[in-house]
Amino acid sequence: MGKSERNKQYACQVLPQGYDIYKRIDLTRDRDALKAMVIWSITAALALILPMLFVHPVKYAFDMPAVKIAICIAASALGLIVYMFLHEWTHSVCIRAFTGTSASVGLELKRGIAYASSRWYFKKTPYMIIALAPVIIWGMLLALLLSDIDEKYFWYLYVIQIFNVTGASGDIYVVCAALRMPKKILVLDSGMAMEFYAETVLCCR
Repeated sequence: MGKSERNKQYACQVLPQGYDIYKRIDLTRDRDALKAMVIWSITAALALILPMLFVHPVKYAFDMPAVKIAICIAASALGLIVYMFLHEWTHSVCIRAFTGTSASVGLELKRGIAYASSRWYFKKTPYMIIALAPVIIWGMLLALLLSDIDEKYFWYLYVIQIFNVTGASGDIYVVCAALRMPKKILVLDSGMAMEFYAETVLCCR
């Protein structure tokens, strides 16, 4: 099977005939999306933080010299920035794996948001894999690192895990929306907005 034929199993460069717009989600303007993302972020943060307070008391994070605490805080802040780009890089790697072409990676300084976009129309399953890959892959890696870290450094690394889960609110929202759509849906992701296309017959029902 040729590379182009293999790619067609997962995505297509041109919208096929018989497809029309089914739904559009703009994560920066859609009020329902923004509300759901905020609810998810708060709920996920509480679920991650509250139980850990009993297992890993925060006091140990401050049981060291002030200079060392400042270094740890700076390292956490740097880690959050690095993670943000690793998150989008993971999207990009998955996009390339399914299409054979590179994704476009951008940064909106006003919102402090990095994003990966593509001009390909993805089928539902590949698109959901692309969307969830960062939170799953980095979540597992961070969990592994956290399981063997010195207690006093736990929260400085755990904050990145919290950011990993809460920061994926947009990806999770879009995946949940896609799950409720027709099986043969196609998705065009421009980074902050997603257009879903369905067969015309379905659109007209």
